[in-house]
Amino acid sequence: MILVHVVVPLLLVSTVLYAVLCWRPALIERDIFPKEKQHKKQKHVLFVTAHPDDECMFFSPTLAYLSKRTDVTVSLLCLTTGNHDQLGEVRKKELVKSAVSFGMTPDSVIIVDDQLLPDSPKKAWNVALVAKTVEAVAAAGDVDTIFTFDHRGVSGHQNHIAAYMGVKHMALTAQRFKFHPVNVYALESVGIARKFSSILDTLFAFGMAVTGSNNRMFVADIPAYSMGIQAMLMHESQLVWFRKLYLAFSRYMFINTYTKVN
Repeated sequence: MILVHVVVPLLLVSTVLYAVLCWRPALIERDIFPKEKQHKKQKHVLFVTAHPDDECMFFSPTLAYLSKRTDVTVSLLCLTTGNHDQLGEVRKKELVKSAVSFGMTPDSVIIVDDQLLPDSPKKAWNVALVAKTVEAVAAAGDVDTIFTFDHRGVSGHQNHIAAYMGVKHMALTAQRFKFHPVNVYALESVGIARKFSSILDTLFAFGMAVTGSNNRMFVADIPAYSMGIQAMLMHESQLVWFRKLYLAFSRYMFINTYTKVN
């Protein structure tokens, strides 16, 4: 009875809502830039990730949306080379190819290779070092908005969480950004049932997005979803079977929801 009277209607509503938002994305579009930066003709968005392939596995809908905007320049700061399995050199090249598929230029991809920031789920990163690294890139590029993980890191990976902690620390403490504000948005982590519910999570994501003025939502239509798939295909060294399932079922390939950090 619950399946018939509750679950099925929720699934139908989510599917219809997804179609509506793909058709009318203006329903959820909100400005992502600081008020002080509205006058800039060309705005700069920076994504801060921990590993090559994070950008397409978790941020595809946002990257696809920004790729359509001629008034936005997008850069990517990856805090490791992804060398956990000694494939760092290969993964750096794959990351550049992935970024290019999202419309970025090769020189807009910054990859950190620092022994103090190892690709490891077991080694804690120094938050101040992450903050300093991000601040240097954001200041040099006159960045207006940053997207990164939240305090749960989507998958719970310690490197993802450390990226968030470092960006948050930078945004809240760096003197430069008191005078040159930058907006920071954290990607919402959801439970495993929602994480692998594809477009069926649209209703819950939409509810989160519209309940707070600091929340943001991006929905990938079919062309944008295809762009995310093509980007992931650039990471040939990572295309194991469970990642292929992820591409088919993860809501992060279709939906991104964020909360403003600062």
